[in-house]
Amino acid sequence: MDEAAVRRDLDVIAAHRVFFGHQSVGADIMEGVRELSAAAGSPVRLEHLSAAPLPAGPWCADAMVGRNGDPASKCAAFAGIVDRLSRDSLDLAVLKFCYVDVRPGRDVDTMFGEYERTVTSLKRSHPGIIIVHATVPLTERSAWWKRAIRKVLGRQDATDEGNAKRSQFNDMLIARFAGEPLFDIARLESTYPDGTRSSFDAGGREAYSLVGAYTRDGGHFNQTGRRLAAAAFVRTLAEALRGRAQ
Repeated sequence: MDEAAVRRDLDVIAAHRVFFGHQSVGADIMEGVRELSAAAGSPVRLEHLSAAPLPAGPWCADAMVGRNGDPASKCAAFAGIVDRLSRDSLDLAVLKFCYVDVRPGRDVDTMFGEYERTVTSLKRSHPGIIIVHATVPLTERSAWWKRAIRKVLGRQDATDEGNAKRSQFNDMLIARFAGEPLFDIARLESTYPDGTRSSFDAGGREAYSLVGAYTRDGGHFNQTGRRLAAAAFVRTLAEALRGRAQ
């Protein structure tokens, strides 16, 4: 990790007003951002959105939005907060779904349509705010022997089925918003240190899964994953903010 580059990215964020809507994986990322900020001695002001008003000046605020498993509630909560914060000259906003929002059986087309309508409406209402898109996080695959047993029994593996749905949503997101700022957490999670990816065949299309070395429980980050994700997060936000300034 290039610590000098991380410091420069944090300094860019420290001069703006940023909002990040998320749930538990996002909380891991924000913990990583706090660790990076403390190590770099960065002036970025990290705030958790609550009933109290945010302080004057720049800040990077985050909040738990909506309910896990209900992506529509997250879209609605995110839109409401962005509408409110726009009065404080908000510069950038990010909504990140959680892996539990995309499980086997999820209608990915409906979910994507809800997200697309939400961000399109926000961009129309608040053209000065940068919207950074985020891919859906992944989970670690089941052990090979568990997958083998389920195959013998004629059952689908739930972790693979869930990751296939997440990969489908992410492919749609990347294609629809090509050229716009993107925090590709799924790519980061599925990429080994050597650059190869943890992937599998999902009925003829490639899908991805979380690298085991980055997680403490199969879905949330451990310290290694948290720091990698936090560094990628601040880099994505800083690049988007720099792009607007050009």
